Amino acid sequence: MKSKKAFMLGAAMAASCFVSAFALAEQYPHLAADAAQPSLKQTLKTAGKVSATQASATLKQRLQAGAQLKKPLSAAKAKADSVVEDNTLPAPATQVGKSTAREATAAQAALVQGCETTLDVNLLYTVDGVQTGDLACYHFNLPQKARINALLVGQTAGTDMSLTLFQDDGQGNPIPLGTSNNPGTSDESLSGVLPAGDYYWFMEANAAVEGSSYQFGVAVDANIDAFEPNDMPETAFQLPDTLNYISGNADSLDDVDYFDFTALRGQSVGIALKADAASGSSRGKWILERFDGNQWVTVGANVGSTSIPSPGVGGVVKVRVRPNQHPNEPWSATGKYTLSFGSNPRVNSPDLRGESNVLRVPSSASGGYGYMTTQAYRELNWNVGLSDSTGAPLVGLHPIVYLDQHIDPNTGTIVYKPYAGVTNSAGQAGGTINVGTCSGDFQTTFIDYAQGYKNTWRTDYNFGVWRMEVLEYPGIGVGGDNSQYVTFGHLCKQTLLSSTKS
Repeated sequence: MKSKKAFMLGAAMAASCFVSAFALAEQYPHLAADAAQPSLKQTLKTAGKVSATQASATLKQRLQAGAQLKKPLSAAKAKADSVVEDNTLPAPATQVGKSTAREATAAQAALVQGCETTLDVNLLYTVDGVQTGDLACYHFNLPQKARINALLVGQTAGTDMSLTLFQDDGQGNPIPLGTSNNPGTSDESLSGVLPAGDYYWFMEANAAVEGSSYQFGVAVDANIDAFEPNDMPETAFQLPDTLNYISGNADSLDDVDYFDFTALRGQSVGIALKADAASGSSRGKWILERFDGNQWVTVGANVGSTSIPSPGVGGVVKVRVRPNQHPNEPWSATGKYTLSFGSNPRVNSPDLRGESNVLRVPSSASGGYGYMTTQAYRELNWNVGLSDSTGAPLVGLHPIVYLDQHIDPNTGTIVYKPYAGVTNSAGQAGGTINVGTCSGDFQTTFIDYAQGYKNTWRTDYNFGVWRMEVLEYPGIGVGGDNSQYVTFGHLCKQTLLSSTKS
């Protein structure tokens, strides 16, 4: 038979398995000071000159003080842990009165004094007439989470600028996100992933001569996945205790996505990567690697899934996904991958069967395409369990029955229709499939002995097939490379031809 899987699962089902990308982020983002890429400068369109704003020295002092407010989540967690250990409760929050709100508004107004000019992103602006000690401040807005690269380039001879990017914490406090202060006329560059909000360039002239000028701007790329920033092992996204189903992409050839999974019960860990064909991606465009304790090891492109034995209770498994820079697999920012990573799933007692009163056609009477393993009149009932290697149930996964209840007898082409379920708190899923009535492509007769009688039956039936898979993990279920499917007989009509006492 020719096989053609003609089905498309809803995006909402897949999205329900995705995890939040902000679960373990720091309270404030951090930008890295790195070398500006020449190609990046070319992506910014020239926007002409802007007036040289003069921010106050007070703003600079507040900017420096704001660094003390930038505390990572780990510090907050440590404080919370100490509260638990001391068996004490924090003091109740004080209600903000009208006077406090007015003070906050005034503080915020003071913060942006000298930074009132709002500039567009992805443009390169020029400032000239710079003097030593000048403080320049401008505002820009990010309407959505994005990867940014703030640049200060093109410094003329004798100019030495520094660049700081900061955000307002909502209370009028400037929170520095990073500073680039290279010597002389070297380019300044800050890059990273920022949430939607208002941001400010803050630039100081360490040195300038008559006629000094420079250019600045910010390149913004909003085509990022929900798990950024996870571009380094230190910022790997920490996945929750389940089988995670992740949709990701690479916003540049240098974008490497790191993920960590902790086996809380010492369960075995499953890893699988596939390309999202709907986004124009192919498996060859991605390289999947896992850390073996000493080095990153490639997981082959032709491997459907990989099982890692128990790393021990609380053991951590690390993987990363990066673009394949092979010339035959050109990179595209729109291409996506799907990563399955977490508890290695185990399929328990998969079953699909017809009504309990079905008078089965025996193998000796099978015609058409052969013996019908599963047989039904009007309904099929299915169920399956999913757990990890320790027996703990896997909740919220999507087992799917793929059924073609009526294969075209002329072509033999298989066209599957999916019937999906979701595992409950016990890791169980199931459902009922109504296969309806039929007239029958095939006919056969057989003898059945029942209650002392020899009965001759004629049965009209259709021939079909089914298989069972799990959306979040390839290669498990019922049916596969060796035995692609289970045969199915839809019994349309059964007629008793004769009955004699045996």
